[in-house]
Order: sequence, then C-alpha cells, then structure tokens
Amino acid sequence: MGLQKEDLWELAGSVPLIMIKVLEVLKMMKTAVIYATKTKHSKKLAEAIGLFLNTTAQDIAKNPALDDVDLLFIVGGIYGGASMPELLSYIKTFEAPMPKYAALVTSCASGSQRQIAVCNILEEKGIKVLDEFVCKGRILFVSATHPNAEDLKAAIDFAQKIVAGV
Repeated sequence: MGLQKEDLWELAGSVPLIMIKVLEVLKMMKTAVIYATKTKHSKKLAEAIGLFLNTTAQDIAKNPALDDVDLLFIVGGIYGGASMPELLSYIKTFEAPMPKYAALVTSCASGSQRQIAVCNILEEKGIKVLDEFVCKGRILFVSATHPNAEDLKAAIDFAQKIVAGV
C-alpha cells in the first residue's frame, strides 16, 4: 500500500508560506513526474512527489506523452554506476514541445551518485536542469530500509523547493 493523501501533510511538514507559493505556481505551470525503476524504489519516490504535486507519476515503460509540460521531475536510480539505459533512451526521444525545466530525483546505494548522463542529454535538448536530489537506495541487503519515510519527506521538500523557485 502506497502513500495516501492524508500522509502528505505529515511528510511535507507545515510550511504555509511556501505552500501558498507552490500552489500559485502549480496553477500556472503544467508539471509531470516520470520514473524508471528496476527495484520499485524510484516508483516509491515518484509517487510521493506526484501526490504532493497532485499529478500521477508515470512509468517510462509505458512511454508517457509529455505534451506541454513546463516542469518535469525525472526519478531514477543508479544501477552498476550508471542511469538505467531505458531512461536514457526515453529522454533521447523528447521532441518539441519539450519541457522547459527538469528536476532529477535519484536513488543509489552510495547516496551520492548523480545522473550525469541524464543531465547531459536534457541540457543538449535545451531543457534546463534546476537541481538534483539524491538519496540512498538499496542494493541487496545494503541500506535495506531505503528509501524510507525520511527519504520520502526529503524528496517532497525538494519538489516543494523546486516548484517554489520556478
């Protein structure tokens, strides 16, 4: 069972002024959340962000259309030191009209590796990458509890900061 709407405010905290700004931006911008996952960790993070943004997180395996998206959250993991090849292939297919902005959300065993290849492809396509959030993922039994509630809250806080700053 995933996150429910009632869990959102607890995870997002109580930051009313930022929330007002976020709501104003969301009225003016079309946002989308996509994810690529092998272990369902990225799906968990994407669904938390999607719930916060009041949009459905979409699996790239279903080839979602991103028509007229202003701000795109891309959630993925690092596997064997690299981004998922399927995610890279999907991003390479972006055509006009493309998202104006992107924010990356990454889970990896080290908790520090970034999705450099994803960032490079986006920038080559003229999509401005605003920032990247990285949290621990798990591999086998290492970091077995991640992403946990703290990671989900941090991902939501990141999304809140990104939306408020656009």
